Amino acid sequence: MPIATVVPASDRSSVPSATTGPILVACDGEPASTEALFTAARVAQRTTSGAVQIIGVCEPTPAIAAGAEVVVAPQEFETLRQETLLDDIRRVVSSSAEGDPRWPVEVVIGAPARTLAAMARDRHAAMLVMGIGRHNPVDRLFGAETTLATVRESSVPVLAVGAHFPSEPTHAVVGMDFGASSLEAARLAMQLVGPRGHLTLVHVRPRFEHPSADWQEWDLEYGRTLPPLFDRMRSTLAPPVTLTFDTSVVRGDPAPSLLAVAQQAHADFVALGTQHHTLMERLLVGSVATKVLRTARIPVLAVPRV
Repeated sequence: MPIATVVPASDRSSVPSATTGPILVACDGEPASTEALFTAARVAQRTTSGAVQIIGVCEPTPAIAAGAEVVVAPQEFETLRQETLLDDIRRVVSSSAEGDPRWPVEVVIGAPARTLAAMARDRHAAMLVMGIGRHNPVDRLFGAETTLATVRESSVPVLAVGAHFPSEPTHAVVGMDFGASSLEAARLAMQLVGPRGHLTLVHVRPRFEHPSADWQEWDLEYGRTLPPLFDRMRSTLAPPVTLTFDTSVVRGDPAPSLLAVAQQAHADFVALGTQHHTLMERLLVGSVATKVLRTARIPVLAVPRV
């Protein structure tokens, strides 16, 4: 059962559309990263006009096996945990320079990734803002980071931020495979950097090379297809004339190559489309989004396939 502040009638809205839905911010009540979270939420709000809503999720207290019986935590205990987290979140929202005490705060019990993704979907959220996740070796091995799991579950864009997010982002680097989700990532990134910002579309070509004539011909043909594809992306995005728009093609592994371009360009964040993968693919190969989220030192905007 959710615990929430009472939202004034003037702040309530009808069922949001995909473009005017709320900005959901996942918050754990810790002050360390709240400034970045709230800054990112305000930037996202400027591009969508959606209301900011703060969400806290308490994982259910695990049941304990006691002989032949299973002892389940009493509901009063779960309610106390919700109330404690609610107080913590209200405190950091009120004390944060970028927070707003009028933002509604809600705390629910559930598996964090699945719960956040479901709430974002059900509320037609324009974006979900959350911390970029932990980076210890065990998390990398098993892919158990809440952020990664949320991105895999989410049907709405996820903006994952670290300790900092600029109040006026100006440069975004977008991983481009020319699919629908990468186009949407570019479109949303362009909105976040604004009409006077800088958008760089990056395509990573396969690193594999072979001396055979067949491979050389294929590689040349591959290269010839890229300029028209970039031109089509630009035509579809229709960037304002005041926006700096450029493209880049590099060779290598997609995730590190994309992040290298972003680092060299001093980009404010990197954006990319995400694809769904099977469990075996994630364990053996992983996805570009997974590798980017695990290694990025800057914020990441992950946009699901539309």
